Amino acid sequence: MSPTHQDPHRHHARDPLLLAAVRNAFLPPLGVAFAEAVARYDDVLFDRAERAGSSQLAFLDGMRELRRRREEVATRFRNQLSTALQTLESGEPLSAEVALSGQAGSLSLIAEHELESRLTVRNLTSVMLRDCKSVLARLDRRLGWIAGGLSLDADSNPIGPEHIGVAVHDAFATCELAPEVRLVLFKLCERDLASTVAKLYEALDLRLVREGVLAGAPPAGADPAGTRANDSARSSTQVGARRPTNIPRPGRRASCSAGRKPVAR
Repeated sequence: MSPTHQDPHRHHARDPLLLAAVRNAFLPPLGVAFAEAVARYDDVLFDRAERAGSSQLAFLDGMRELRRRREEVATRFRNQLSTALQTLESGEPLSAEVALSGQAGSLSLIAEHELESRLTVRNLTSVMLRDCKSVLARLDRRLGWIAGGLSLDADSNPIGPEHIGVAVHDAFATCELAPEVRLVLFKLCERDLASTVAKLYEALDLRLVREGVLAGAPPAGADPAGTRANDSARSSTQVGARRPTNIPRPGRRASCSAGRKPVAR
C-alpha cells in the first residue's frame, strides 16, 4: 500500500524511527522555550513583589527559590514529557489525569491550594486545546498510527496540552512557593508557551504528512461522500434558480424579432 493512501482503520505496526523523530522534533525546542521563560520569572516575581502589598515577602521568597531551583524546574518539565512519550513508544500511553493526580484511584483529600493549582493548570490546557483544536485532532490520529494503531485523545496524547499542563505542574512541584506565587507562575507559562506550542504542532503535523503518515486520509470526523452529495445538491439548486433569458417578463409582450425573418418592403 502506498504511504500516501494508508487505511486509518487498518492496524499498523509501531514505527520506532518516526516515534523518535516526533520526540526529537518536539521535546528539545519546547524544553528550551520553557527553560528560557523560567529564567525570566525571577525578575517578574521581583516586580510583582513591589505591588503585592501584604504578599510582598511571599513573592520575594519565591524569587529566591526560583533562582535556586531554576535548572531543576527545567529538568523536571522535560523529564515529565519524556516519560509521557516513553509510554506511547511502549504502546501504553499515560493518562494525563492519572499523572496529574499522582496516584490513580486515590480518594485522599486534596489541599485547597493544590486543588487551585490543578484548576489553574487545567485552564492553561483548555486555552491550548481551544487554539489548536484542528491540528490536535490530526496529530491524535497520526501519532496513534505510528504507535501501532492506537486511539489517542486529549488525555493520552503525550505531547498534547493536557500533558504539557502536567509537566508545568510537576516542574514547580518541589519548589517551596506560596500558593499565590505558584498560580502566577502557571499563568506566566500559559502566556509564554501557547504560541510556541501551536507552532510546534503545525510543524510536526506537516512533517508527518511529508513522511506519508495518513497523508491521504480525510480530516477527523469528515464525511467525503456526504460532502460531495451536499455540494452537488447546492449546485443543482443554484442552476435551477436562475431565470431563463428567453422567457419574457410578466406584463410585457415577447419580442418577435427572434426566430423570424424580416419582411421585405
